[in-house]
Amino acid sequence: MRKILTRLAWALGAAAPLWTAPAWAAPDASEQIQYDSFVMAAGASNGAARACGASEPDLAQHQSNSRKNLLQYAQEYGFSAAAYDAEFQKGQAQGKTMMDDMKRSGVDGCRGVLGGFQNERVMSYEDMKNALAEVNDGLPGEDAK
Repeated sequence: MRKILTRLAWALGAAAPLWTAPAWAAPDASEQIQYDSFVMAAGASNGAARACGASEPDLAQHQSNSRKNLLQYAQEYGFSAAAYDAEFQKGQAQGKTMMDDMKRSGVDGCRGVLGGFQNERVMSYEDMKNALAEVNDGLPGEDAK
């Protein structure tokens, strides 16, 4: 039921969810840092894809989809998204630098980067959330699996 209400709230542009927040504690500093690292990773994927020649429309769609999904995640789990834009931009610069360094060293990682980028560009919120849960041994407020 909460999934339906979440989607409805976002579709209607609601500023707040249509349900009462779960009863877990607000994220601690380490969880906030983890969230910020997810934002940076999304930016790094975008910057690396740019360095590999991704099209401007694809880059814009990836950035928009990442923003939508990660801001929904922040709202759902109580993370601060105040630094979202700065963290994403920092990630973009790091991703571009990483790819430029790889190219200079004779390594071409663009095929892998662009494959992941294309998947993220159209990834649903639920798929992103499942991927983050897998990387993070569960979702915020859950015991590690």
